[in-house]
Amino acid sequence: MSNLAILDRTLASVPRSSLHALAPIGLSTPQVESLTSYFCRLVHSHACTTHDLSKFIIERIEPERWETHQGTHGKSRYLWYERSISGLGDAALSWAGMLAQLTSVNTLKHLTLLPLRGCVASKGLMANQARWCPQCFAADQKSGRPPYFRLAWDIGLNKVCERHNTALVARCPHCQKSNVRHTATFVVPGWCTACGTFLGSNNEESRTEPLPAQGGNSASTLEAERADINFARTRSISALLAVTSSPQPDEFTAGPDSLHQAVEHIINELDGGVDARFARRLGVRKSTIHYWRTSQTPVTMDTITRIALCCDIPLADLLQGKVDQWQPAADAQRQMALVLAEPGKRKPRERREHDWSVIRNTLRRELLQPKPRSVTEVAKSLSINTRLLYLQATQEARQLGEYHLRYRHEQASLREAALHNELKQACIALKNEGEGITVSEVEQRVGTKTINSTRHLYTVLTDLAYQAANDNAV
Repeated sequence: MSNLAILDRTLASVPRSSLHALAPIGLSTPQVESLTSYFCRLVHSHACTTHDLSKFIIERIEPERWETHQGTHGKSRYLWYERSISGLGDAALSWAGMLAQLTSVNTLKHLTLLPLRGCVASKGLMANQARWCPQCFAADQKSGRPPYFRLAWDIGLNKVCERHNTALVARCPHCQKSNVRHTATFVVPGWCTACGTFLGSNNEESRTEPLPAQGGNSASTLEAERADINFARTRSISALLAVTSSPQPDEFTAGPDSLHQAVEHIINELDGGVDARFARRLGVRKSTIHYWRTSQTPVTMDTITRIALCCDIPLADLLQGKVDQWQPAADAQRQMALVLAEPGKRKPRERREHDWSVIRNTLRRELLQPKPRSVTEVAKSLSINTRLLYLQATQEARQLGEYHLRYRHEQASLREAALHNELKQACIALKNEGEGITVSEVEQRVGTKTINSTRHLYTVLTDLAYQAANDNAV
């Protein structure tokens, strides 16, 4: 067989694709690229705009979607970069499937968080801003490889780079603009879409390795602990991405049932099945743990990471339910499900006896006072619960409550009458002097305290001004 015939047979066995079959970068590693990065590299490979390629893809995912906005045809408002195509939602599912069909690359779902679908909640999962590690971009360029966006950068819980332990950056160091990583018509990964500056840097000023605290400074110690937690959390998530991005078909198989069974096993082994104690370990509310165990709903990435770090379990094993051989550490404070008190150690509760005839006489004497106290005040003076007072001395308590309420209303009416009389005298004086009756003029005569204490001030002044104007005595 000639070489030409062999070449023809080889080409015939390779599936044709509508778009370039670019190979994904970093599969089975923590540095796996995101589907957003793959799309941007695909745009650069075809020498077109992100607008044109996204329209080409959307028209095949959902015909007429591109040219329709809120029911209006011909008015496109579809912005591809506002969709989390690297996440675990419907956008990621449709984009990964369509790009795999158009490029004949069947591993594109591993560039997203779709393997976590059903286990991890979408709430708070993706970052609000496009971020990157400058040192990773610089390392890509130095190695001769085109810079690309890592999937780990799109997870909101990650604050630092797992490879360099440096804080992720969200603003261009030259123009100080945000969201300049890929939100433009022409995108070259690694360069700012606003000013064109290279986003990579070998500067290590942003390194987050904690410094030793000087002199026991509590602020420095807290900052060091926070940096350690952020880095440990990032390493745990990066190790998970290395497993989920593996193209092997049976490498990662997770589901909500396996996750909840694993959490149930951990709670039973570590805290004897008591939700409250396990919640204190994680720093969450008791009702949150109870909700997981009863509803079987997806759990946030933050909570799953807390469980993994607290129990020293890899995230991949936790999500797949591989905790049968796990046992609490020897130094873990294991607690029993029920702690019984030793006999005779707890003091018996003293039972108080009340002389209700004396208490009723006290309430009756209060009814004869010109300035009665409230039922709450009387109960407090007798060291009795107000509700118990109403239950045992119902008639006297109700009479005292009604009497005290009438007394308060009478006092309020007297105060209101006194205020109105003071305002009336001020209005009469202003009328006699030929001045206009305004709030500022009245306030100068009666004072700010009287003005502020008067309810419905403007209505009262209007009525008093009318009375003063029609009073024959004025």
